Amino acid sequence: MRKLSLKSALLKCFEDEPKNIFGIQELCAKVQKYYTFTEFQMELDPKHPQPRYEHEVKSRISKLKTERKIVYLARNQSKLA
Repeated sequence: MRKLSLKSALLKCFEDEPKNIFGIQELCAKVQKYYTFTEFQMELDPKHPQPRYEHEVKSRISKLKTERKIVYLARNQSKLA
């Protein structure tokens, strides 16, 4: 399988389960089926008590929201538009 970009991998997760409402933690786990996080992404962010990849996933979701591909339902909850 070829490696997808993080954006494409996230969209694939939403497309696999179009009616599911995802939280960040769940998406971070499911996206690894299509995307491999680097060692740098796996490191803890020095300013926050979580891995860097969580911030990247949140950022990509925000961009997908502005592209109207996903919608926010509530804090930390999104689904396919």
